[in-house]
Amino acid sequence: MEVEIISSETIKPSSFPQSLHLKSFKLSVLDQLSPFTYTSLVFFYTLNNEELSNEDTALHLSQPLKTSLSKALSADFYLLAGTIKHNKQILANGVGALYQVARVQGAMSKVLNQPSFESLSQLLPFRSLQIMSSSTKEAIYPQVAVQLNAFNGGGVAVGVCFLHKIIDGTTLSGFLRRWAAVAGGSAAEEKGGEGVAEYTVGAEAFPGRDSLLGNSWLSKGYSPFVGEGIRIKRRRFVFEGDAILELKEELMKWKDVRNPTSVELVTAFIWKYLMIAARKRSSGSQQISSVLTHAVDLRRRMAPPLPPTSMGNILWSAVAHYDSTDDVEIELSKLVNLLWESFTEIDNKFIQEMEGEEGFQTISKWFMRMQELYSSKPYAYGFTSWRNMGLNDIDFGWGRPSWVSFAGPENSVLKNIVVLKEDNLGDGIEAWIMLDEDEMNILENDQQFLAFASYNPTIYLG
Repeated sequence: MEVEIISSETIKPSSFPQSLHLKSFKLSVLDQLSPFTYTSLVFFYTLNNEELSNEDTALHLSQPLKTSLSKALSADFYLLAGTIKHNKQILANGVGALYQVARVQGAMSKVLNQPSFESLSQLLPFRSLQIMSSSTKEAIYPQVAVQLNAFNGGGVAVGVCFLHKIIDGTTLSGFLRRWAAVAGGSAAEEKGGEGVAEYTVGAEAFPGRDSLLGNSWLSKGYSPFVGEGIRIKRRRFVFEGDAILELKEELMKWKDVRNPTSVELVTAFIWKYLMIAARKRSSGSQQISSVLTHAVDLRRRMAPPLPPTSMGNILWSAVAHYDSTDDVEIELSKLVNLLWESFTEIDNKFIQEMEGEEGFQTISKWFMRMQELYSSKPYAYGFTSWRNMGLNDIDFGWGRPSWVSFAGPENSVLKNIVVLKEDNLGDGIEAWIMLDEDEMNILENDQQFLAFASYNPTIYLG
């Protein structure tokens, strides 16, 4: 597949309050702790445009998409067009978003025939990871970047990259839904509201710290998920709705097990087989120590809850620790209960202890705990779920997407990371797993794992 960029420009907000021009807003401590990386997605749309060349298709669709993007960056979301400065503040200067148009020499159906991480990365505006200093990134890299890709034979894909600094999954979802509503001509969604309070609510609850400028020791909590110097495989597995129901029926035969959500169940199931793969790679040692972290949205757990329109990284990580020296099979029921207990720990009481100026002590203690857990070099895994974010409903005026995919830079060094999202039908779960090559070779040939997880099935276009 050959992808050629035919245009590149900056899309600025169509308007935003002049009284706030060049005003700076302090980052919350949760934003300061967030990595300077991009979250990336690709939306595929089947269009009846076979009679047009891919370049004509791109030109035909591009202007409305640009106009709606400009409007979406106004009102509630104009801070996403601003500049992050020194990991301390965001400047409301309206610098805008990167917008590119590309033509793809190849049919969309070929990309969707067992799609690969490498092919998907070519459809992103940032297809490779640039290793640069924080100050350089802040000066150059926008918070939002878009690439409209037009395929030979019809169909388009919209690749989007969102800077993680003030954009978590809820913020990302809210912006995409607003952008799609504007593109589809929804007047109610276009109007929006004043977005200043929607960011400052989180920043006031979790005030930033000058001591976090530069490379803080707190950032070392991410080190178990960096695999520089090793070969990393990225694979997609799909848990269909029927498979999840069957797995739940098997689980509920155990006594004293919680009735998990689909995300909890699939997370625990994948965790089990990741540990099995790691144990086999370590010559079959029966002693297992593993730490799993799972991103948790704090908005709904606060009292009173924050609205979903609250911008920023208003999230934390639940932590589950499995430790066993027994020469027995890892019980899925035990992992489900451990995972449930980790989620219940992040309640309103814990969040209140994180808030305000004194809350930094609680945050520091959490990182000290993580340092202690990681010091023995357990099998460490990080999970995040994008389920129920409405991604399958993002309609830019072309209908619902045929498929929405996780994506990322082709040279990413992240390892032991699992991203969960809805499948096309909405009742199943796709899991993108990033793992050491040797361990992935074990996992993708584990027949007990594959009894419930389909390996990279083809996306069929309706």
